[in-house]
Amino acid sequence: MWVLPAILAAALPSPACDPMPGWEEVARASEGRYLVLGETHGTVEAPAMLAEYVCALADNGPVLVGIEFTSTTNAAFQRAWAAPHGAFRQTLFAQVSEWGERSDGVASTAMLAMLERLHALKEAGAQIDIVAFNGANGDAQRAAFAGLPGQEPHEAAQAANIREAAQGRPYSHVVVLVGSFHAGKQAVTLGGVETRPMAMLLAERERVLSLAMHTGGGATWNCQLAVDADFDPTVPVTDDMVECASHAIAPNRTERERGFHLDSEMSQHGYDGVFALGPVTASPPPEID
Repeated sequence: MWVLPAILAAALPSPACDPMPGWEEVARASEGRYLVLGETHGTVEAPAMLAEYVCALADNGPVLVGIEFTSTTNAAFQRAWAAPHGAFRQTLFAQVSEWGERSDGVASTAMLAMLERLHALKEAGAQIDIVAFNGANGDAQRAAFAGLPGQEPHEAAQAANIREAAQGRPYSHVVVLVGSFHAGKQAVTLGGVETRPMAMLLAERERVLSLAMHTGGGATWNCQLAVDADFDPTVPVTDDMVECASHAIAPNRTERERGFHLDSEMSQHGYDGVFALGPVTASPPPEID
């Protein structure tokens, strides 16, 4: 159950914070709710946006940040989060095996920079927690959602893990960075099966504000089917058929000024607005020392 904090303070954020324009309106609208930000993985700009937004919120009560790392690594993330800031990166790399193993744009250099920024704020006194929520956290959760159709067991596990973490303390804000599909609040047909995304499932029991990423084009770091791959839809895709690299991304058709935009017309697409980043740049995995 939510314990709502006082109304968001009207004061400007600390000069050390650099949130995008429109952040105050989104902060007011999402106070005591779940803010789900649906990104395209592998940009410099999306994790940086989240870090500065959370920085601006940090004086207004505890904040939980959800990251799309495997839920079974959450305990390892918590150990790293508890480390002194000078040892944070080393502890994170030592504790969480996905660093150095994932090349899909999630475990990116920008994501690492975001976590280091948030950890430094936490060490300076900000009440910021994190949770790794992606996928089932064990056999019991897999069994609980096994009867759901298609992709839904994965979506339901994401929602359950975020909800459970959010019940850990009276957070004034819960901010989740996740792939754009998971952030939708409308059912989508995948492979002929109607699937409810994570944010839609979360919204069945919670209040959710969902924003989609908007860009002016550029590049992202992600994994795509290689141009010369011998693809057969009847055969599973193998690692040698996939190229993880910087790939061009087309700009959204509608121009948006850089910033947060609540937009009721986005409801027809399953969102409550957009976060417009402008041109984006690819962020590869970090070098592991």
